[in-house]
Amino acid sequence: MKKITLTLICVLLLLGLPQGAFADHEALRQLRKDTDFIIYVPQQSKMDWKLEIPVPYPYKPGEKKITYTRFSYFDMSGAIYLLGVEQHKAYDYKATHSITSIDLQNNTSLTKQEERTFTFNSRGELVTWGDIEARFEPWMNKEQNGGFLKWIQGNTYIEMSSVVLTREQMIEVAQSMKPFES
Repeated sequence: MKKITLTLICVLLLLGLPQGAFADHEALRQLRKDTDFIIYVPQQSKMDWKLEIPVPYPYKPGEKKITYTRFSYFDMSGAIYLLGVEQHKAYDYKATHSITSIDLQNNTSLTKQEERTFTFNSRGELVTWGDIEARFEPWMNKEQNGGFLKWIQGNTYIEMSSVVLTREQMIEVAQSMKPFES
């Protein structure tokens, strides 16, 4: 029995323990019920990360329909920000933006709310996998890793950003994105 247990432990250590982005599985399950779009999460087993859900904030399950979310992935210590993933409906998504005009001469400001319908911006380098066409834009400072990777998967718009992961690593994570199922 000891030999089987020891063998199993060695295999797990060599292959790695199953890891995923489900640090808060119950919160994801509830969020999935409250969104008006399908939530996608990375399925890479070799990534060790913690998931935080900063948007919506404050999130009160069942209170209202969620139309936009942002996930932040950190290393397991929680100290290093690895990547962010924003998601919302790809079609018929409307967002309210605040526009503030500042008059320095008169020391006044005016803020207006404007509703805009989302349209996919095709700026950036074309990146494809399967039937998905994504766009990658590096950071302005070319010496930094990463940038922005955006695409539509199913009926969900997904935008990933990172300064830690390389372009190739971001694409690998994006390719692993699957609908969250509890």
